[in-house]
Amino acid sequence: MKETHDYLVPDYYPNFSCKMGRCRTACCKDWPISLSMRDYFQLLGVNCSNELRRKLDCGMHLAKHPTQEEYAQINPRYDGDCPMRLEDGRCGVHAELGEEALPYVCRLYPRAPRSEGDYECSCANSCEAVLELMFRQHAPIAFHPLSIAFDLPKPAGRTVFFETVGREQEIRLFFIRKIQNRDLPMPERIMDLGQALLAMDAALNARDAASVDRLLRGEQQMESSCPNSAPCLEFGLQVAEGFLELLDARSDSIRRYGEASLAYFGKDAHTLEKYRLASAHFAAVLPNWQVYFEHMLVNHMFFSRFPFQDRPESLQSEFIAICGVYTLLRFLGVGWMVEKECETDFVDVAAAAFRLIDHTSFDRYAAHMLQDLGCDDPERLYSLICL
Repeated sequence: MKETHDYLVPDYYPNFSCKMGRCRTACCKDWPISLSMRDYFQLLGVNCSNELRRKLDCGMHLAKHPTQEEYAQINPRYDGDCPMRLEDGRCGVHAELGEEALPYVCRLYPRAPRSEGDYECSCANSCEAVLELMFRQHAPIAFHPLSIAFDLPKPAGRTVFFETVGREQEIRLFFIRKIQNRDLPMPERIMDLGQALLAMDAALNARDAASVDRLLRGEQQMESSCPNSAPCLEFGLQVAEGFLELLDARSDSIRRYGEASLAYFGKDAHTLEKYRLASAHFAAVLPNWQVYFEHMLVNHMFFSRFPFQDRPESLQSEFIAICGVYTLLRFLGVGWMVEKECETDFVDVAAAAFRLIDHTSFDRYAAHMLQDLGCDDPERLYSLICL
């Protein structure tokens, strides 16, 4: 049964609409679609055409270790498409039976309502329509309450809890504003975020509500966030290539883009010069790229509840992870756009990157990958994100 609540949403949210069959890369392509127990038995017994029944009976399989929330899957066809997808790109279940017959994940994606703790809802950057909508907006993303009705399963609940002195949402929005500070270039905004995370971590560990309040009001001075020395771009590029090689070997979603970028830059004496030329071309094709990156990082942070995700990681580890998000987007984007002139090419590579970032444990293992590659202090992280 649908319940109506006031959800905090980003300002683009009311304008989002699915592109249906017009997506260049469908959200159901290459992904096994998880079904809850309710979804599975509803589709198993639904009254439908013989053709759709055949597809459902052949496409649905019980999960290896079924749970009530992830009981079964619809596995992709040989070409990566969902077996329910019609030739015109639309979903066969939706077309024949309507939206209410869709599995929970299909009915909501890319929306991500959260009903535990603060009521919040945003959309995933892995959807090309979400990126296209955000990229049409120049002003910083704002957040507003919106009354929405959802039929949501019972939340699983958190397994990891953080001390937030009862102000988790305020703290997360405070960190988001660091990324939206357009008085600074993007690398310095990220380093400023890192300094804010350290200061907030100290206040929270001490359960010092007064210090938390001063930080949120901007009354507590923090040390300069950027190292005194100039960034070593050679080191940053070496780490970025190593990072992408590790990810490219593990992720189908970015492999096409990762291999193209790695092949272009190579590993020779001219790699840095090639990167500088490619970076200049990237800025010429996408003059508002810093606004685009700001929107993507802000939306990712809100979507993932940064830095209080449900995992046992420190705020410092979460900072390294957000550096990894930026590095992957930047290196993939610059490399893929070398011979491209169209914004949609960047939308495609960014959406592919967020299929990895937002829908796997990327943030958790990315931090450890970067540490293993030598990015374990502010100076080296700064060299990485200054690329």
